[in-house]
Amino acid sequence: MSYIDNNLLQDEVILYRTKKHVIIFLTPVALTIIAIIFYLHANHFISRFAFLPTLAAIFSWGYTLLDYFTSDYAVTNKRILLKEGFFFRHANDTRLATVANLSVNQSLLGQILNYGTVIVNTFGGSGDPFSAIDRPLQFQKCLQEQVNKI
Repeated sequence: MSYIDNNLLQDEVILYRTKKHVIIFLTPVALTIIAIIFYLHANHFISRFAFLPTLAAIFSWGYTLLDYFTSDYAVTNKRILLKEGFFFRHANDTRLATVANLSVNQSLLGQILNYGTVIVNTFGGSGDPFSAIDRPLQFQKCLQEQVNKI
């Protein structure tokens, strides 16, 4: 069971759910390619230090996989539930009645690949950013539909 499934209230139903976007795997893939280039390099001195980018790639893959599989974002009929991280957990459970607005920031690449940063603003509170979320505009639309029903 996930964090969100374990923390649902009575009569609470998940209306929309998403995770981090696969773009977060860009760094581990790049480090893996660099490690392969180091190993295949003809210069013996350079190939001798190929273990450095390999270690960086291994740690990057581990951290990114944990980040991807432990991220969970949902809109329910009562709340917004956002959770990411394993070693350093960042969670936000916000009642729909307290949401002032939800901002979505997307770069040009984010618009093309459909990912972005979602910032939840509550009345009297500051913004809480969650980055690299898959389909952030659909998340925002579902949230706005639920807030309008209140």
